[in-house]
Amino acid sequence: MASLFPDGEGNCRLLDAGAGIGSLSAAFLDRWRSGGFRFKRVSVDAFELDSALIEHLTHILDSYNNRGDFVANIRQEDFIHIAVESLTGDLFSPPIGPYTHAILNPPYKKINSQSAHRTALRRVGIEAVNLYSAFVALAVAHAAPGAQIVAIIPRSFCNGPYYRPFRNFILDHAALCHMHLFESRSKAFKDDDVLQENIIIRLECGGRQGSVTVSTSSDDSFSDLSYHEHPFDRIVFPDDTERFIHAPTSAEQNAIELSPAIRCTLADIGIKVSTGPVVDFRLKSTCATCQVRAPCPYCIPAISAK
Repeated sequence: MASLFPDGEGNCRLLDAGAGIGSLSAAFLDRWRSGGFRFKRVSVDAFELDSALIEHLTHILDSYNNRGDFVANIRQEDFIHIAVESLTGDLFSPPIGPYTHAILNPPYKKINSQSAHRTALRRVGIEAVNLYSAFVALAVAHAAPGAQIVAIIPRSFCNGPYYRPFRNFILDHAALCHMHLFESRSKAFKDDDVLQENIIIRLECGGRQGSVTVSTSSDDSFSDLSYHEHPFDRIVFPDDTERFIHAPTSAEQNAIELSPAIRCTLADIGIKVSTGPVVDFRLKSTCATCQVRAPCPYCIPAISAK
């Protein structure tokens, strides 16, 4: 992830939201200290709520503060609320950013529609169904023109109606420059019990959209790393109102690109989908899920599945 950033110069303001023990910031700073960047000065805002990790995070970031050209701001605060308050100009919350760089491995937890996080995000025009999309959207909102954002997030945002507002937000405010795919999630994340497929993306905030680099590797060893360059209209089809994000892995067109009929919705071709009726003899006298008198209108799907 640290290697995906283009060379930079001047002063760097780095955001690491959901920093953990600082592994991503450390990789970025290692590249800088080894001459990979030409920054004169680097400051890091590292947000982490877990008090058990703060000591480790502090120790790791302090190890880079030996030349007087580095500042680490460790903030044990809720990134979403701080970022929203900064955008809305809250008098009691100091502004954050603008950041020139962000490197993110955000939390993946879903956000309840009635939660304080969801309400806060709506105040700044961001619709997010989980924490990872909220973190990336807020990083984009706090980015300086031309800022570079690299994030590892679930691939689920690439399609589906729930993520359309998020796709619209990032594609309207940033250029998608690079996507990296892992061919085997079981190998790449075998120690973490990761169920969803993850993807690494690089965004350039306010950048002009050009071609997109798609790289692949079997696992996290990157021993078989390969690259393909694709025009943007292969990534997001020009006539797609949903703005689904595709990740082709070869120069040849795939079936979706070759067949216009595949792009139709089921309604377009006169097909309806039904999960089937609830069979009454499978219902119990009381709902096994919530223990109220059956049939429970909220738990019928769960009982029926059993």
